[in-house]
Amino acid sequence: MKWEDNILERKVESDLKDLLKTLVGFANTVKPGHQAVLLIGEKNDGTAQGVKNPDNIQKKVREECDKIYPDILYRQAVYEKDGKKCVRVEVENSGQTPHFGGQAWVRVGSETIKATDEIFQSLIDVRSGIVMELSKWMEKEVTVQGSQPIPQGYTHRWSLGETPARIVFVNSFWITFQVSSVNVSEPLKKLTLSYDDSKHRIKVFIDY
Repeated sequence: MKWEDNILERKVESDLKDLLKTLVGFANTVKPGHQAVLLIGEKNDGTAQGVKNPDNIQKKVREECDKIYPDILYRQAVYEKDGKKCVRVEVENSGQTPHFGGQAWVRVGSETIKATDEIFQSLIDVRSGIVMELSKWMEKEVTVQGSQPIPQGYTHRWSLGETPARIVFVNSFWITFQVSSVNVSEPLKKLTLSYDDSKHRIKVFIDY
């Protein structure tokens, strides 16, 4: 695929001066269950240029990864394209963000930038158990249901039946669902997580 975004980048061998920054940016940005990919030896248009010594490239990647704290989850392999040797590096969400290689870096579009205070805080929030689990379902449909009991004379803003909703935002304080194109936010402390076995997705109970 001849494009770059926040989870794919191509670099030729002569352009590895910011390798550490790229690896940290990937580790801080890739969502749980996904992977970021760095293709070393390919030009931006996908043309293979190759690398002179794949073993040396892999050694350099290991050395840069060793500078990162906490440790990131990565793997690398040599592959061949158009008869030329290249190196593929895959970075996964470690569940231990934020990662540091000096500054905290994240990916925005096709660029690696310094994390703002807001982004930095969101990276820390993801380390919370419930936030981490909910983050895995970001932009996906989940099941939401109001919890009982309800005080006499009051109604629950969520149906006591099952409501399909999409998670569009979550931090350590609140979550925002999208229901029929309308955003609805709830304090995180009101949530209880379960699983909707029939629909194979997370189920969120919301207290009155």
